[in-house]
Formats: sequence, structure tokens, C-alpha cells
Amino acid sequence: MMLIWTLRIAIAAIAIFAFRKGGEPERLVAAVLLASAGLDVFNHILFGEPAFYLVNPGHLVIDVWSMIALMWIALRANRAWPMWVSAAQIIVVLGHVSKIVELSLVRYGYYAMTQVPLNVQAAALLIGTIAHMRRQERIGNYNAWRLDRSWA
Repeated sequence: MMLIWTLRIAIAAIAIFAFRKGGEPERLVAAVLLASAGLDVFNHILFGEPAFYLVNPGHLVIDVWSMIALMWIALRANRAWPMWVSAAQIIVVLGHVSKIVELSLVRYGYYAMTQVPLNVQAAALLIGTIAHMRRQERIGNYNAWRLDRSWA
């Protein structure tokens, strides 16, 4: 339980850091991660604690929404690190899909696929926000988003 709260506090601190020092992509990713955490608390209030041997429909909906939002940011941001955050969220959704397809999966594998990627996302957000700060110090303000939208 102490580890879970330590991780939650670290993720909240990283999000605050991203809101204060990051550009728009950093702030949006932080907002998605915090919104997902808030929706997760609401999900647990409504449906109770999850069992990792079953797919929690609330978690599935939250995680698919997060995946779509993070992919949108990753495809449009003028940064590379959001791709890591998006890829980690895709792993989370694939964890749900694998559990739906094969209910006899070991619950630890499902837990690892749906819970561990958040740590990768928080680390990528921290590294990305630090890189943004350094880039701004070196070259000044720059576009947060890709300018070529001809493919969109």
C-alpha cells in the first residue's frame, strides 16, 4: 500500500511539474493522466475495487479514452516523447483485450500490462518536460505543435 501511494504522489508531483514548466503538449499529457486517475477513483466508488482476474468495464472505458487522447497528442506534438506515453497506453488497452480474449490469463500478467505502463508514462512526461525546458533555454520559444497538417 505504501508503494502505491508513493507512486501516486510521484505521478502527481510530475504532473504539477509539467503544468508549471512544460509547454502545451506536456500540460495536456499531464491533464490526461490526472483525469484518468480521477476517473479511476470515481470508477472504484461506483463499482468497488477491481479484481485482476476479470476485466473491469470502467477501467476499459477510461483506458480507451486515454489511449485516444494520448495518441492524438503524440501524432500532433512537435516532440518525440509523447509517442512513448501513447505506446504505454496502447499496452494497457491490449492488456484488457488479451484478458477479454483469454480469461485464463494469469492475473499478474494482466496487472503488469494494465498498471505498470503508468510508471513509463510518468517517466516519459518528466523527461519530456525537462527536455522542453532545456530546449527553451537553448533556442527560446518554439512551436509546440507540428506545422504540417496536410496529412490530417
